[in-house]
Amino acid sequence: MDPGSLLPTGCTAPAASVSAKDLVGEYVAGCDQRPPSDVIGHLGRITKKLLDEGIAPEHIRAGLANFAANPRHPSVLTSMVNEAMNARPGGLARPGIRPNVPAHQAWTNPANASAAYAEEL
Repeated sequence: MDPGSLLPTGCTAPAASVSAKDLVGEYVAGCDQRPPSDVIGHLGRITKKLLDEGIAPEHIRAGLANFAANPRHPSVLTSMVNEAMNARPGGLARPGIRPNVPAHQAWTNPANASAAYAEEL
């Protein structure tokens, strides 16, 4: 920027971006034991591909956190990122499509069946 003017007229630096190396480095730093280099390399390639697709680093971090909690083959990272991106706290409820349909509730036996089903029995 031009230090002599009151109004900034020069170029500004681009926003700092997160690289695949940074994200995988954060994952490795959180591990008790360093994962094998093949696992780290595979996670790096998948992370780079996800960043190139425009996936937000926060979603990838959440996917890597899921992967750290439940380590599997590195190829499942894509699914874990998708799960982190599209998680719905309301279970099977679909708020954007049918907001009046409640979330799925598993079957439970009522404590007092005659009171719960008085009109249906």
